Amino acid sequence: MIAAGCGASASPSPAPATPVPSPVPEASFTGGPGSARLDAPESVAWEGGWCERGPDDAWLALNIGLPNGGEYFGLVVGQSALTPAATRGAAGGGTFGGNDVVITWRHGGSAANVARGGLVLELARDLSLGTFAGRLEDGTEVRGTFSC
Repeated sequence: MIAAGCGASASPSPAPATPVPSPVPEASFTGGPGSARLDAPESVAWEGGWCERGPDDAWLALNIGLPNGGEYFGLVVGQSALTPAATRGAAGGGTFGGNDVVITWRHGGSAANVARGGLVLELARDLSLGTFAGRLEDGTEVRGTFSC
């Protein structure tokens, strides 16, 4: 009897199959209850988005559509990774502005960011809805509403 590995040549094990990386699909924020409406400078509505809250309601985020797609709305209020200079959390709602809020959207091939200076966001106590007003970088006035 020959002991395994002694005098017998073992055939090499086949190399494990290397998975071919597949492209990761872009996150899609569709099919949820979140909505947003821009009333100025034009009337635009986004629906079917998702709201997410941070631990202890430190922040509220609303995303609707594809972040890099043709139609998208995004809002973050409170202390989050996207608002590192925020001075307070979203818990309890209230009036927010400046570094406490980020609002961006894409519509009809154009992207927009609301300038943080002069931006005012009113958030319901339960974080379920709110209004915002401010200006784009070019000075255009904007205002709108959102709900989760």
